[in-house]
Amino acid sequence: MLKLFYVLTFALLSAAPGGAQPPAGNEVSAKTAAGVGEAAPRLTGEDLFARAFVLDHSTTALYAVFESTNPGHTAASYLRRGVYRREFLVLFSIARDSRTAFKVLVEEREKGGTLQAIAKKYKADLMKLFRESEALQKEVEAGAAKLETAAASAAPGISSAPVRQAVPGAAVKPSTSTNERN
Repeated sequence: MLKLFYVLTFALLSAAPGGAQPPAGNEVSAKTAAGVGEAAPRLTGEDLFARAFVLDHSTTALYAVFESTNPGHTAASYLRRGVYRREFLVLFSIARDSRTAFKVLVEEREKGGTLQAIAKKYKADLMKLFRESEALQKEVEAGAAKLETAAASAAPGISSAPVRQAVPGAAVKPSTSTNERN
């Protein structure tokens, strides 16, 4: 039984990108890992999107923009608190290019600042960022679907509903490797 626990724990941790810990609130009990008792935790669409986003960006840029040593958790927290995905991608680009902390831009938005005003203030071409973020959003959502599939195969019971709802018509194919990336 203990051996099964270690194998399942290893499988769950290896399913997370870079062996990262699951975001806070998604802890797995020993009973759940062993397949006994309560259902496995559900990864939200925001968690999956944040994880896929982090995988597509350099660690240096992520640390600088989010001012955090856990950018995946930080990104997911902004998405969970109401920052839309496209808005998130645009604000990240502005923050990265202007070397401004992401939280500063989010605070400006929360105070009623428009994306247009923020882009102008930080000398960014908003229309260009919208076009780039559209393609990037599709790419990140496809990556999130792969992560969700990998997590579901490593830990049965995790729902794929959030990803399917986020990407209508997206076909989710089972992955043969938890580290598969295209």
